Amino acid sequence: MIGHPSKRKLQSWLNDEHAPAIDAHLATCERCASHLETISEAHSDGSIAASLHRVLAPPPDLSATIETRVVEKLDSRQVLGYLADLFGAGLETSKLFLIDDPVED
Repeated sequence: MIGHPSKRKLQSWLNDEHAPAIDAHLATCERCASHLETISEAHSDGSIAASLHRVLAPPPDLSATIETRVVEKLDSRQVLGYLADLFGAGLETSKLFLIDDPVED
């Protein structure tokens, strides 16, 4: 190999695209080995950051899911409100027929 490998070639080498010429060069060139170590650290930090982003990112349909569930919850509460009103109306009607009002003198 004539000269030092480019940053792109070193990056490819890190991505498991090992080339015998680069292997041999890295074994003898401290400058490129040091540069490769720097790239490797940045690459691993980027990989960790990308992995964390993938794991911690909300699902793409989160807003739609939340909206759907809120609407469902509100609809169910509205139905419960109607049932309570119906039950209350029946209870009040029963009170009219079953409870005697005290006789006033």
